[in-house]
Amino acid sequence: MKKLHILKTALSILAFSVILHNCGSKNITKIIQIDLAPAVTPDAKELTRVTDDNLQNFYPVLSPDGKKLLYHTIDPSQVGSKQSHIDLKTIGSQGTTPLLTEGCMYPSWMPDSKGFYFTYAVPTKPVIAKSKIDQGGINYVSPNSNGDYDHYSSHLKGTNKILFTSKIGSDFQLCTMDPTGLNFTLLGVGESPYPHPSNKEFLFNKKVGNFYQIFIYNLETGQQTQLTSGDFDYVHPKYSPDGKWIVFSKREKNKAGSQTSSHIFLMDINGGSVKQLTTGNTWNATPSFGSDGFIYFSSNAGNSDSKRNWDNFDVWKLIPNL
Repeated sequence: MKKLHILKTALSILAFSVILHNCGSKNITKIIQIDLAPAVTPDAKELTRVTDDNLQNFYPVLSPDGKKLLYHTIDPSQVGSKQSHIDLKTIGSQGTTPLLTEGCMYPSWMPDSKGFYFTYAVPTKPVIAKSKIDQGGINYVSPNSNGDYDHYSSHLKGTNKILFTSKIGSDFQLCTMDPTGLNFTLLGVGESPYPHPSNKEFLFNKKVGNFYQIFIYNLETGQQTQLTSGDFDYVHPKYSPDGKWIVFSKREKNKAGSQTSSHIFLMDINGGSVKQLTTGNTWNATPSFGSDGFIYFSSNAGNSDSKRNWDNFDVWKLIPNL
C-alpha cells in the first residue's frame, strides 16, 4: 500500500514553468501549471502511457484479439478534413502507423480484428466506410450519406446491423443499417451509441434538460432506460467485454457553460456501484474497455493551457479494480 501511495503521488507531480516579464522596475512572475500525468483513484491501478506525440489522440479502441489499437488523430496544424486521420499501434511495439489519412475518424473494430468501420468526411457529407488492416483503402458501406453527418459506427452483434449516429434536421439520431448499407432505420434521438457484446441492446447518451445522460436502448422492446442523472454531462459510454460494466466520462461545467473537468468513471449495467477512476487536473475522455483488462482513454496530460483546452491529447490506459 505504501508503494502504491508513492506511485500515485509521483504520477500527480506538477511541473511549473516561470515566465518573467519586465514592467518598469518590477518583475511580474506568471506560473503556468503543467500536469505530467493523469492521477488515478484507489479504484484503478497500472496507469500507463500508450502514445506520446504533439497531436490529439482520441477514441482509442483495442482489437477483439487484444493485439492492435486504433485511434482517431487530429493534427491542429492542418485545416478542414486534412486534420483527421486514423492511426494504428501494435501492442508491445514502439511507434505508430498512419493507417488512413485525410477525413478518416471514429474507428471501431469488426469482430474478426481484421477490419474496421469509420467515418469518412472527405465527401460533401460524412459517410460510414470500412477498411481492412492488411489491405488499406476506403470502401463505402453506403455510397451516400443517410443524414447530414453519419458517424460513431459499430457492429451490433445481436442483430448483425451497423449502429451509428446521423444528424437529421436539427437533431442527432440513432440509426441502424445492414452491412450492405441497405435498410436504413431511425430509432430516435441520441448520440455516441455503443452495442452490447451479445444482447440486442446498446448504450447511448442524449440531452435531458441542459445535460447529457446515459441510456440503454433495448432493440426487442424499443424501451429506453436512463442510467444517470444530475447536473453533469455523462458521455461516451462503453460496455466491458463481458457486458457487466459500463465505462464513461463525466464532464463538469461552470455557470457560463464552459467545461472545467472531465474524468473517467465506471458503473454497473443498472447504473449502480459507481467508481471514479481518474482525478486531478488533467482532462480524461473517450474511454473504452480492451479485451486485455485495461481501459484505454485520452488525456491532455502535459497541457500548459490554464483553460484546459482540447489539445495535446495522448492515449493512456489503466486497470479498474472491479
